[in-house]
Amino acid sequence: MTEPAPWSGEPRQIRSRGGSSSANLADVLERVLDKGVVIAGDIKINLLDMSAVADYADPYAVSGQFIDIMIAGWWSHFGGAVAEAVRAMPAGDAPLLDAGAGGGWGTRLLARTLPSARILAVEPSPVLRAVLLSRIAADDDLRTRVTVDGDDLLSARLPDRLGGVVAANLIGHFAPEERDRLWRDLAGRLVPGGFALVNLAPPVEPARVERAPMSRVEVGSRTYLGWAEAEPAGGDRITWHMTYEVHEGDRLVSRDEVHYDWWTLTARRLAAETAAHGLTTQPHGPTEAGLFTVATSP
Repeated sequence: MTEPAPWSGEPRQIRSRGGSSSANLADVLERVLDKGVVIAGDIKINLLDMSAVADYADPYAVSGQFIDIMIAGWWSHFGGAVAEAVRAMPAGDAPLLDAGAGGGWGTRLLARTLPSARILAVEPSPVLRAVLLSRIAADDDLRTRVTVDGDDLLSARLPDRLGGVVAANLIGHFAPEERDRLWRDLAGRLVPGGFALVNLAPPVEPARVERAPMSRVEVGSRTYLGWAEAEPAGGDRITWHMTYEVHEGDRLVSRDEVHYDWWTLTARRLAAETAAHGLTTQPHGPTEAGLFTVATSP
């Protein structure tokens, strides 16, 4: 199947049913200034909501199409360790949170491991959230137990109490002052016996990471390849440089380059930051997983 050719005709007019293709400018401006809403025929656009969307810079706008299939290897390797921790969460006392849920690998693991749990899946990226919501809606069990929220974690309206949190491959997105807000918030929401499960992805201190392959996935006649490299970016930050390629046989179909900052965090610093809010940390699972529980002190 070939890619559709770009449309090259005359600019098209959008008409409301039974009406003119143009609207009275004064009337439109009056409605915009009054309510922030434009209504034309069957189309309603809330401009206030659209401005909020425009302010969000989605770091996965380009790479989101590849993330879900390329993160599958991490869940294949370490999903068992995550499930082992999740089984200890007091899911009957309060809902669980999948923070930075992506396409739903962690959400589905939570649901499988604790079949009666109610789950809130928070994912601000529209690209990743589209995958997540589609998966939840397509499953009769998940759609009754899982709620999908599009806010970022620090802005989301979370339940007053949480039985547990899974935050996989997420913590590096938060600067130290943001992590402080996160630990303070968790300390006030976790029920007795509840805890968060986080992972510290390498490198845990700023260092150069030489370019290396991170994933290879074959789907149909195409092969999806990912490479990663990083360099120190000042303070505790590094900048990741990611390359995503799609091949079909000997033909390069596409190549995308993505760059983003990531905050490194050591186990010692994690313990110090969380202790300031009455939380304790414990390593969990294989060392290479970098998993830690963050729990309220007994």
